[in-house]
Amino acid sequence: MPNKQFSGIQAVNYWESGPHYLGYEREFFTKQMLEYLGSHLIKVLLGQRRSGKSTLFKQVIAKLITSGVERHNILYLNFELHELRYIQTDETLIEIITQYFDELKPVGKVYLFFDEIQEVDGWEKVINSYLANDRIDCELFLTGSNANLLSTELSTYVTGRYIEILVFPFSFHEYSDYYRFPLNKDTFIKYLESSGMPELFALKTNMQKTSYLTSLKVSILMNDIVKRFNIKNPKLLELLLDFLIDNIGKLFSFNSIVNKLNALGQHTNVVTISNYIHYLELTFLVHSVSRYDLKGKKILEGERKYYLNDLGFSNYLSSTFDNGINRRLENYIYQELLQAGCKIYVGNMFNLEIDFVAERNHKKYYIQVTYLLHSEEVINREYGNLEKIRDNWPKLVISLDDVSFPDKNGIQHISAWHFSAFLKKLG
Repeated sequence: MPNKQFSGIQAVNYWESGPHYLGYEREFFTKQMLEYLGSHLIKVLLGQRRSGKSTLFKQVIAKLITSGVERHNILYLNFELHELRYIQTDETLIEIITQYFDELKPVGKVYLFFDEIQEVDGWEKVINSYLANDRIDCELFLTGSNANLLSTELSTYVTGRYIEILVFPFSFHEYSDYYRFPLNKDTFIKYLESSGMPELFALKTNMQKTSYLTSLKVSILMNDIVKRFNIKNPKLLELLLDFLIDNIGKLFSFNSIVNKLNALGQHTNVVTISNYIHYLELTFLVHSVSRYDLKGKKILEGERKYYLNDLGFSNYLSSTFDNGINRRLENYIYQELLQAGCKIYVGNMFNLEIDFVAERNHKKYYIQVTYLLHSEEVINREYGNLEKIRDNWPKLVISLDDVSFPDKNGIQHISAWHFSAFLKKLG
């Protein structure tokens, strides 16, 4: 390989200095990666593009250097950088890694960081070969923007030999800490009306934020779905995503979505829409939630709800005024439950809906979400649905009320801006 190419590798690594700009430290994620050092498990960061995975890699690299790891023992390759666009196959990647060892001759354990690894065809073979090579003591770190990274590709080769860490946009607590805002209702509403995408924080105007999220949306659709899955109708795919952005937290069947899109002049069918939604979920843009029959204790086929990975897509790109504060609040609660590692369902019982049934660590939580408990009718509705559930698992009502309501028949009220702290206490 020409030295010119290896010079490009040198230019994007930190063998002489840096990394210089580390951004806001997201200790929740860096701590997880560092805790698995020495386990010989691959550390895999998965999440939506631009949610901060590359910055997390830099923060971990900086911590390794600070702890005494020799700089030349760390190889960092970000396959989205234009300098590395020529690394498109497993053969080229192996050449690069081989030259790294030949040129720098690192002594002792090496740390290999591969950012957006799915950009390299056949990458999983490379990872498996280094994982299986007992002559090289190495720690492997990967990021990817597609859930297929584990479900089909990596798991085929290294079943049970990786740890998955899902990276989300900034949480409410991270957002508040970044801006040094108090953890109160006013800050929480600002968060609901903004975005957790890190790069948006430096943008000053709504026009800039709208432009950024529009370009991000198009980039994900075209690069991670249209090209990867050979989509025949990109316009339909974008229209479908826009439809889901405009209708967060509403129940839809595939048939009803098909009918809505057909009415807009986009003739399609259930199979196509089912596949397209699956692809949107793989890229972490949207998440679907199935209904759960609380009486029959089974998942119900048919209608599902859809939530966004980041509310910025609704706040800056939605074409409807229907996604009011209540729907955004519901989306936020879903995000918090997801990040807490819960399995989440929409509860169904006697034609009554429970907003969320969350399961974690063999425990179950029933949750109702409402804007304000401002009338007896609303209180009776939100508490009444939960009172009909006869088991003893915790039941919660979450709202934006300024005051906390006392427990009612064992049902606990939580102000929304305290919900993440409540989840942390659960362990």
